[in-house]
Amino acid sequence: MDVEIEEKEEIEIQNDELKELVEKMNAEPLVSSSSLEWIKEETLVLIVKTKSELSDVLLLGKKMADYVGIATSVCTQKFVDGEDKIFEMLLKYAPSYKQIAVFYSDTPLLQKSTFFEIMQYFASKKMNFLPLKRGFVIKSDYIENFASLLSTPLDHFGRDDFYVVNDAISMAYAFKVLSKRIIDFQKSQGVVLFGENTIFIDADVQIESGVVIYPNNVIKGESVICRGVVLQSGNTIDSSIICDDAEVGHSYIKNSKVSEGKALYGANLINETI
Repeated sequence: MDVEIEEKEEIEIQNDELKELVEKMNAEPLVSSSSLEWIKEETLVLIVKTKSELSDVLLLGKKMADYVGIATSVCTQKFVDGEDKIFEMLLKYAPSYKQIAVFYSDTPLLQKSTFFEIMQYFASKKMNFLPLKRGFVIKSDYIENFASLLSTPLDHFGRDDFYVVNDAISMAYAFKVLSKRIIDFQKSQGVVLFGENTIFIDADVQIESGVVIYPNNVIKGESVICRGVVLQSGNTIDSSIICDDAEVGHSYIKNSKVSEGKALYGANLINETI
């Protein structure tokens, strides 16, 4: 997979002692950047579970940590229960991986493309340590020197990828961004959306090309909307299957199946096939 890398300005470090340590750590090359296969084969991702009352709140069907997991899913992943366990986990897994990338569960806007960009930048610049706005990448051979750098963010990638969600306002913003990403993805797959600012689709929903969705629709869970379906206004569809060429309007459908070609209006279905 080819990833275009934008040249970044050199990071300015004010602390002389910190600067000396980072320069020392970045003195040796890590790995050739000619292929991204090494990301999968040689990198461990640690996802740090932050302690927050928002940790279990669902954003379009997923917890925040799930989105971080999706963004880094090409690699082996381990979860770290709290920031105080990071160094312990680094030491534990260092012998098995050439580099370890650490991200936090409170950054659900992290994207897979940004993760690849970070790792490619890390390799192409022959770095041994890359501190991010929220998280870092480090060569395993240098972990013993790392403890003093834990709280020193030096760089960032992407506009929103390291946006920290820790209160109601930031949660609402993350919801807005994720919702737009899902809507844009569905449109790219050939789904026709009218009044998209009133349509909410969970991350695990599958919608086939050619489906037409009108305003005021909520599609949740692991719902499947098949080819030729028309969703008129006013539906909530939760973990259900709407088969080919069905038309549904002003209905609440949960854990149910609407058969092929069925026209359904004003229905209230739970655990039914119709």
